[in-house]
Amino acid sequence: MVGVPGRSKGCVTCRKRKKGCDLAKPACGQCNERGIVCGGYDSDRIFIYQANEKRKKDTPPARETRLVPVKNAPHANISASRQPRPFSVVLPEALQRSAYTEKVLDAFISMYIPHGEYRASNADSQGFVDVLPLMIIRDRALQMAVLAIGTAALGRTTEDPNLNCQASTLYGKALTETAVALRDPIRANSEAMMLVPRTMALFEILFGADKSVDQATSWLSHAIGEMALIISRGPASFSKDDAAHSLFVNARFRLLISAVRTRKATILNTPEWKTLPWGSIPKTANDTLCDIFCGVPELMEAMELIVSGTLSPKREERLRTAIITKAWALHLQLQDWIVTNRAEVYTPEILDSMVPLTFPSLEIACQTVRYWVIALLIYSNLDFAANVPETPTSWTTTHPDRPHPRMFARLLARSASYLFQERHGIMGATAMSFPLGMTLFYMSRNRAADGPYLGMIMKAWNDPNLPSAIRDFLASLKQGQKMPPLPPKVPVQVNQVYRQDPTVQTAL
Repeated sequence: MVGVPGRSKGCVTCRKRKKGCDLAKPACGQCNERGIVCGGYDSDRIFIYQANEKRKKDTPPARETRLVPVKNAPHANISASRQPRPFSVVLPEALQRSAYTEKVLDAFISMYIPHGEYRASNADSQGFVDVLPLMIIRDRALQMAVLAIGTAALGRTTEDPNLNCQASTLYGKALTETAVALRDPIRANSEAMMLVPRTMALFEILFGADKSVDQATSWLSHAIGEMALIISRGPASFSKDDAAHSLFVNARFRLLISAVRTRKATILNTPEWKTLPWGSIPKTANDTLCDIFCGVPELMEAMELIVSGTLSPKREERLRTAIITKAWALHLQLQDWIVTNRAEVYTPEILDSMVPLTFPSLEIACQTVRYWVIALLIYSNLDFAANVPETPTSWTTTHPDRPHPRMFARLLARSASYLFQERHGIMGATAMSFPLGMTLFYMSRNRAADGPYLGMIMKAWNDPNLPSAIRDFLASLKQGQKMPPLPPKVPVQVNQVYRQDPTVQTAL
């Protein structure tokens, strides 16, 4: 062919099939006639990726990884409603990876970011998408994990069962490669490895085949693995590199979710882990909110000890007082946070209503539901420790001296339909999964009072546009959740306890 000696200018598919190509654009006539996907034209791409090839030494990217606008290209097996998103992932030239690899990565990000609208996503997702194409070239474990989830996403879009099987195989290879990487101190402490547990946990949420509690357990194991990788680096390491700092602050909320699930106090609640990762970097509103969230697993660990029934009455009473003291301190911190960051969250004009909520943006929605679920956990634990009665006739939504957890649970129930909208992609649904799980957990204690709001959740839950994988994952989370008993004793005056002896928080 003229222009590039020794290299055909035909489309990717025709070159691989070693067939002639009429060079028609955007898709060649030969591919259209056979009803197959045209791989497009790229005379500069070199196809060297092989699954069984020995791993070559990583090389630095030749140019900056970025997301660039592209025109829609046709795909034979994709319906009009699922055309490629407004952007495409451009991998570094040094990667020299196949068109298929770029396609599966694009399929994953297009599913994750709402309709490919980068600016419509939240800061966490933007940070993830920013670093993923760059980090994927640095470690084979991350490559396999991204290929697994991208192939599964492509298989779901094209309804190709072969791709689904291939995704499962790639996921197995990712697990194997991760085990190899963890035995190498250099790889284990790399930024690329920090992304592996998050990517694999997302695979469990979206494509885990087991609908039982085992699916949630697999997700939790990846979250625990991510925590172990972060702790092994030490808190100060995350202030020395922008990429490492971004990965840490974006991981913190997920790591705290796993601590809530296991009901274990977390090392992230220590002064070192609340200060050293920032160094001279100012904290964002989300950072300071997560600082408050760090204290919640400690409350839940103490509550779990009370529920176990192994304490003497005297020790149980002392522990209840300690929970009240700690929870009240978190309540005061949360009140200060909302005063300072009121513009970061959405407050509906009518709080107690059955009208589904609509938020100004997805970014505001994600931040708001985080605030509401943290409030729900703090105030529900405070009520539990104070023996606040919860009977079928307890429909109250207010306390004289503090917010009531039921109000936050109802606000979260009203938010489900918004975040489950198809236009918000998987990101919206996954952002809502933990808050919704905690809402269902709380409301199941008094269905008589919260039945209509549970109905709102079920309506959003049964929306045909909500990915079935999200429903299955939430069901798996619920199966593994323990239900604390209703408070049997006379309620305690919370404000009096807190003022009585602030030192009792050392009992936690």
